[in-house]
Amino acid sequence: MIVIGRGSVQQEECDVMGHMNVRHYVARAADALAWLALEAGLPPSRGRLAVVDQHLRFLRELAPGTPFIIRGGVLRLGVDRLRTVVEIRNNAADAPAATLVTDLGVWAGPEGGLAALPAELEARSLLVEMPAHAGPRGLGFDPPAPLPDRAAAQAMGLTEGYRGAVRPHECDPDGTMRADVIIARIWDGVPNLRNRGTGLGIKEEGMGSAALEYRVAQFQPLRAGQLLTVCSGLKALGEKTTTWTHLVHDGETGVIVAAAEAVGIAFDLKARKAVAIPAERRAALESLLVRGLGL
Repeated sequence: MIVIGRGSVQQEECDVMGHMNVRHYVARAADALAWLALEAGLPPSRGRLAVVDQHLRFLRELAPGTPFIIRGGVLRLGVDRLRTVVEIRNNAADAPAATLVTDLGVWAGPEGGLAALPAELEARSLLVEMPAHAGPRGLGFDPPAPLPDRAAAQAMGLTEGYRGAVRPHECDPDGTMRADVIIARIWDGVPNLRNRGTGLGIKEEGMGSAALEYRVAQFQPLRAGQLLTVCSGLKALGEKTTTWTHLVHDGETGVIVAAAEAVGIAFDLKARKAVAIPAERRAALESLLVRGLGL
Protein backbone atom coordinates (compact mmCIF):
# COMPACT_ATOMS: atom_id res chain seq x y z
CA MET A 1 0.00 0.00 0.00
CA ILE A 2 1.07 3.59 -0.57
CA VAL A 3 0.88 6.60 1.75
CA ILE A 4 -2.24 8.65 0.93
CA GLY A 5 -2.70 10.69 4.10
CA ARG A 6 -1.11 12.07 7.27
CA GLY A 7 -2.38 14.07 10.20
CA SER A 8 -3.23 14.00 13.89
CA VAL A 9 -6.45 13.59 15.87
CA GLN A 10 -8.08 16.88 16.81
CA GLN A 11 -10.07 17.39 20.01
CA GLU A 12 -13.21 18.31 18.07
CA GLU A 13 -13.03 14.95 16.25
CA CYS A 14 -13.53 13.07 19.53
CA ASP A 15 -16.83 12.12 21.15
CA VAL A 16 -18.14 11.64 24.69
CA MET A 17 -16.15 8.40 24.96
CA GLY A 18 -12.90 10.35 24.67
CA HIS A 19 -11.70 8.92 21.37
CA MET A 20 -12.01 9.75 17.68
CA ASN A 21 -15.61 9.36 16.52
CA VAL A 22 -16.51 7.03 13.66
CA ARG A 23 -17.55 9.87 11.34
CA HIS A 24 -14.04 11.33 11.41
CA TYR A 25 -12.42 8.02 10.47
CA VAL A 26 -14.69 8.10 7.41
CA ALA A 27 -13.90 11.76 6.69
CA ARG A 28 -10.15 11.26 6.98
CA ALA A 29 -10.36 8.16 4.79
CA ALA A 30 -12.37 10.08 2.18
CA ASP A 31 -9.62 12.70 1.98
CA ALA A 32 -7.05 9.95 1.57
CA LEU A 33 -9.10 8.13 -1.09
CA ALA A 34 -9.02 11.29 -3.20
CA TRP A 35 -5.22 10.99 -3.19
CA LEU A 36 -5.54 7.32 -4.16
CA ALA A 37 -7.80 8.32 -7.07
CA LEU A 38 -5.15 10.86 -8.12
CA GLU A 39 -2.57 8.08 -8.22
CA ALA A 40 -5.01 6.08 -10.35
CA GLY A 41 -5.26 8.89 -12.90
CA LEU A 42 -8.40 10.66 -11.67
CA PRO A 43 -7.61 14.03 -10.03
CA PRO A 44 -10.49 15.98 -8.46
CA SER A 45 -10.40 18.43 -11.35
CA ARG A 46 -11.51 15.64 -13.70
CA GLY A 47 -14.16 13.91 -11.62
CA ARG A 48 -14.98 12.32 -8.30
CA LEU A 49 -15.79 8.83 -7.15
CA ALA A 50 -18.59 8.39 -4.61
CA VAL A 51 -18.53 6.04 -1.63
CA VAL A 52 -21.31 3.52 -2.32
CA ASP A 53 -20.47 0.77 0.19
CA GLN A 54 -18.03 0.72 3.06
CA HIS A 55 -16.85 -1.66 5.77
CA LEU A 56 -14.94 -0.36 8.79
CA ARG A 57 -12.96 -2.22 11.43
CA PHE A 58 -11.71 -0.47 14.54
CA LEU A 59 -8.62 -2.05 16.06
CA ARG A 60 -7.34 0.54 18.56
CA GLU A 61 -8.50 3.85 19.99
CA LEU A 62 -7.18 7.13 18.64
CA ALA A 63 -7.01 9.77 21.37
CA PRO A 64 -6.71 13.54 20.87
CA GLY A 65 -3.26 14.51 19.64
CA THR A 66 -2.38 11.10 18.23
CA PRO A 67 -0.39 11.33 14.99
CA PHE A 68 -1.48 8.99 12.21
CA ILE A 69 -0.54 7.91 8.73
CA ILE A 70 -2.99 6.58 6.13
CA ARG A 71 -2.02 3.95 3.58
CA GLY A 72 -4.16 2.56 0.81
CA GLY A 73 -4.44 0.40 -2.25
CA VAL A 74 -6.86 -1.18 -4.70
CA LEU A 75 -8.34 -4.62 -4.06
CA ARG A 76 -10.46 -5.00 -7.18
CA LEU A 77 -11.19 -3.05 -10.34
CA GLY A 78 -14.63 -3.78 -11.81
CA VAL A 79 -16.76 -2.28 -14.55
CA ASP A 80 -18.63 0.08 -12.24
CA ARG A 81 -16.90 -0.31 -8.86
CA LEU A 82 -13.40 0.21 -7.53
CA ARG A 83 -12.85 -1.70 -4.28
CA THR A 84 -10.17 -0.11 -2.13
CA VAL A 85 -8.58 -0.73 1.25
CA VAL A 86 -7.38 2.00 3.60
CA GLU A 87 -5.40 1.54 6.81
CA ILE A 88 -5.19 4.31 9.41
CA ARG A 89 -2.11 3.72 11.57
CA ASN A 90 -1.16 5.22 14.92
CA ASN A 91 2.16 6.76 13.91
CA ALA A 92 3.45 6.99 17.49
CA ALA A 93 2.78 3.33 18.28
CA ASP A 94 3.39 2.12 14.70
CA ALA A 95 0.21 0.03 14.90
CA PRO A 96 -2.99 -0.10 12.83
CA ALA A 97 -5.94 1.70 14.41
CA ALA A 98 -8.63 1.16 11.78
CA THR A 99 -9.20 -0.25 8.31
CA LEU A 100 -11.82 0.71 5.74
CA VAL A 101 -12.76 -1.39 2.71
CA THR A 102 -14.62 0.92 0.34
CA ASP A 103 -16.47 0.44 -2.94
CA LEU A 104 -16.22 3.60 -5.03
CA GLY A 105 -18.32 4.38 -8.09
CA VAL A 106 -20.10 7.03 -10.15
CA TRP A 107 -23.82 7.53 -9.58
CA ALA A 108 -25.80 7.01 -12.79
CA GLY A 109 -28.58 9.37 -11.70
CA PRO A 110 -30.62 10.65 -8.75
CA GLU A 111 -32.45 7.34 -8.36
CA GLY A 112 -29.21 5.45 -7.78
CA GLY A 113 -27.44 2.79 -9.80
CA LEU A 114 -23.87 3.06 -11.00
CA ALA A 115 -22.43 4.17 -14.32
CA ALA A 116 -19.24 2.71 -15.80
CA LEU A 117 -16.03 3.86 -14.15
CA PRO A 118 -14.17 6.67 -15.98
CA ALA A 119 -12.09 5.37 -18.86
CA GLU A 120 -9.02 7.28 -17.66
CA LEU A 121 -8.98 5.38 -14.35
CA GLU A 122 -5.94 3.10 -14.29
CA ALA A 123 -5.63 1.33 -10.96
CA ARG A 124 -3.81 -1.91 -11.80
CA SER A 125 -0.48 -0.61 -10.53
CA LEU A 126 -2.15 0.02 -7.15
CA LEU A 127 -3.49 -3.53 -6.66
CA VAL A 128 -2.75 -5.04 -3.23
CA GLU A 129 -3.82 -8.04 -1.17
CA MET A 130 -6.25 -7.58 1.72
CA PRO A 131 -4.24 -7.23 4.96
CA ALA A 132 -4.96 -9.98 7.50
CA HIS A 133 -6.27 -7.46 10.04
CA ALA A 134 -8.61 -5.75 7.57
CA GLY A 135 -11.90 -6.69 5.96
CA PRO A 136 -15.19 -8.02 7.33
CA ARG A 137 -15.18 -10.16 10.44
CA GLY A 138 -18.51 -10.13 12.25
CA LEU A 139 -20.46 -8.37 9.47
CA GLY A 140 -20.97 -9.40 5.87
CA PHE A 141 -20.03 -7.36 2.82
CA ASP A 142 -22.21 -9.05 0.21
CA PRO A 143 -24.80 -6.99 -1.71
CA PRO A 144 -27.63 -6.19 0.74
CA ALA A 145 -30.90 -8.08 0.51
CA PRO A 146 -34.08 -6.08 -0.29
CA LEU A 147 -34.77 -3.85 2.69
CA PRO A 148 -38.08 -2.44 4.00
CA ASP A 149 -39.36 1.07 3.43
CA ARG A 150 -40.05 3.27 6.45
CA ALA A 151 -43.61 2.04 7.09
CA ALA A 152 -42.56 -1.61 6.90
CA ALA A 153 -39.54 -0.96 9.13
CA GLN A 154 -41.71 0.62 11.80
CA ALA A 155 -44.18 -2.29 11.54
CA MET A 156 -41.25 -4.64 12.29
CA GLY A 157 -40.63 -2.78 15.53
CA LEU A 158 -37.71 -0.58 14.49
CA THR A 159 -37.48 2.74 16.31
CA GLU A 160 -36.85 6.14 14.79
CA GLY A 161 -33.68 7.54 16.35
CA TYR A 162 -33.04 10.43 13.98
CA ARG A 163 -35.20 12.82 11.92
CA GLY A 164 -33.69 15.75 10.07
CA ALA A 165 -32.45 17.08 6.73
CA VAL A 166 -29.32 17.25 4.61
CA ARG A 167 -27.61 20.63 5.03
CA PRO A 168 -25.75 22.29 2.16
CA HIS A 169 -22.42 22.42 4.02
CA GLU A 170 -22.62 18.64 4.52
CA CYS A 171 -22.39 18.02 0.77
CA ASP A 172 -19.39 17.70 -1.52
CA PRO A 173 -18.71 20.12 -4.40
CA ASP A 174 -21.08 18.10 -6.59
CA GLY A 175 -23.93 18.66 -4.10
CA THR A 176 -24.00 15.08 -2.76
CA MET A 177 -24.10 14.31 0.97
CA ARG A 178 -20.68 13.14 2.15
CA ALA A 179 -20.16 9.60 3.48
CA ASP A 180 -19.02 10.85 6.90
CA VAL A 181 -22.32 12.72 7.33
CA ILE A 182 -24.37 9.59 6.70
CA ILE A 183 -22.61 7.67 9.46
CA ALA A 184 -22.88 10.76 11.69
CA ARG A 185 -26.67 10.77 11.27
CA ILE A 186 -26.79 7.13 12.34
CA TRP A 187 -24.58 7.76 15.38
CA ASP A 188 -26.66 10.83 16.22
CA GLY A 189 -29.74 8.68 16.74
CA VAL A 190 -28.22 5.82 18.73
CA PRO A 191 -28.66 7.36 22.23
CA ASN A 192 -32.40 7.64 21.54
CA LEU A 193 -32.53 3.90 20.90
CA ARG A 194 -30.64 2.89 24.01
CA ASN A 195 -32.67 5.18 26.25
CA ARG A 196 -36.07 4.01 24.99
CA GLY A 197 -37.82 2.81 28.13
CA THR A 198 -34.61 1.30 29.54
CA GLY A 199 -33.31 4.03 31.82
CA LEU A 200 -29.85 3.58 30.28
CA GLY A 201 -27.77 6.68 29.79
CA ILE A 202 -24.92 7.24 27.38
CA LYS A 203 -22.19 6.74 30.03
CA GLU A 204 -23.96 5.11 32.96
CA GLU A 205 -21.73 4.29 35.96
CA GLY A 206 -18.47 4.64 34.06
CA MET A 207 -19.69 2.43 31.23
CA GLY A 208 -19.79 3.46 27.60
CA SER A 209 -19.59 1.82 24.21
CA ALA A 210 -17.19 1.62 21.30
CA ALA A 211 -17.54 0.38 17.74
CA LEU A 212 -15.71 -2.71 16.50
CA GLU A 213 -17.18 -2.87 13.00
CA TYR A 214 -19.48 -0.86 10.75
CA ARG A 215 -20.91 -1.51 7.32
CA VAL A 216 -22.66 1.36 5.52
CA ALA A 217 -24.30 0.86 2.12
CA GLN A 218 -25.73 3.73 0.10
CA PHE A 219 -28.37 3.11 -2.58
CA GLN A 220 -28.76 6.57 -4.08
CA PRO A 221 -27.07 9.96 -3.78
CA LEU A 222 -28.50 12.24 -1.08
CA ARG A 223 -28.89 15.94 -1.83
CA ALA A 224 -29.05 19.20 0.13
CA GLY A 225 -32.50 19.81 1.57
CA GLN A 226 -33.52 16.14 1.41
CA LEU A 227 -35.39 14.95 4.49
CA LEU A 228 -34.09 11.84 6.24
CA THR A 229 -35.09 9.48 9.03
CA VAL A 230 -33.09 6.65 10.58
CA CYS A 231 -35.00 3.67 11.96
CA SER A 232 -32.98 1.18 13.96
CA GLY A 233 -33.26 -2.07 15.85
CA LEU A 234 -31.07 -4.37 17.90
CA LYS A 235 -30.19 -7.38 15.75
CA ALA A 236 -28.05 -9.45 18.14
CA LEU A 237 -26.73 -9.42 21.70
CA GLY A 238 -23.52 -11.19 22.74
CA GLU A 239 -21.58 -11.44 25.97
CA LYS A 240 -19.75 -8.18 25.28
CA THR A 241 -21.24 -7.02 21.98
CA THR A 242 -24.37 -5.56 20.45
CA THR A 243 -25.22 -5.58 16.75
CA TRP A 244 -27.57 -2.87 15.49
CA THR A 245 -29.22 -2.48 12.09
CA HIS A 246 -29.96 1.05 10.87
CA LEU A 247 -32.17 1.93 7.90
CA VAL A 248 -32.03 5.41 6.37
CA HIS A 249 -35.21 6.49 4.56
CA ASP A 250 -36.18 9.44 2.43
CA GLY A 251 -38.44 11.59 4.59
CA GLU A 252 -40.78 12.49 1.74
CA THR A 253 -41.26 9.12 0.05
CA GLY A 254 -40.27 6.62 2.75
CA VAL A 255 -37.96 4.84 0.27
CA ILE A 256 -34.78 3.34 1.69
CA VAL A 257 -31.71 5.32 0.60
CA ALA A 258 -28.97 3.83 2.81
CA ALA A 259 -28.48 1.16 5.46
CA ALA A 260 -25.90 0.22 8.04
CA GLU A 261 -24.98 -2.39 10.60
CA ALA A 262 -22.70 -1.88 13.57
CA VAL A 263 -21.05 -4.18 16.10
CA GLY A 264 -20.25 -2.42 19.37
CA ILE A 265 -18.81 -3.38 22.73
CA ALA A 266 -19.55 -2.46 26.30
CA PHE A 267 -16.60 -0.26 27.23
CA ASP A 268 -15.11 0.46 30.66
CA LEU A 269 -14.26 4.15 30.43
CA LYS A 270 -11.62 3.97 33.19
CA ALA A 271 -9.84 0.77 32.16
CA ARG A 272 -10.37 1.59 28.45
CA LYS A 273 -11.23 -1.97 27.54
CA ALA A 274 -14.17 -4.16 26.59
CA VAL A 275 -16.11 -5.82 29.39
CA ALA A 276 -19.07 -8.16 29.66
CA ILE A 277 -22.40 -6.36 29.46
CA PRO A 278 -23.69 -5.93 33.04
CA ALA A 279 -26.76 -8.02 33.91
CA GLU A 280 -29.12 -5.06 34.40
CA ARG A 281 -27.99 -3.50 31.14
CA ARG A 282 -28.37 -6.82 29.31
CA ALA A 283 -31.94 -7.20 30.56
CA ALA A 284 -32.80 -3.73 29.29
CA LEU A 285 -31.20 -4.41 25.91
CA GLU A 286 -32.96 -7.76 25.48
CA SER A 287 -36.25 -5.91 25.40
CA LEU A 288 -35.03 -4.06 22.29
CA LEU A 289 -34.19 -7.15 20.17
CA VAL A 290 -36.02 -7.29 16.81
CA ARG A 291 -36.26 -10.52 14.86
CA GLY A 292 -35.45 -10.70 11.16
CA LEU A 293 -33.04 -7.77 10.98
CA GLY A 294 -29.97 -7.70 8.81
CA LEU A 295 -28.41 -6.52 5.59
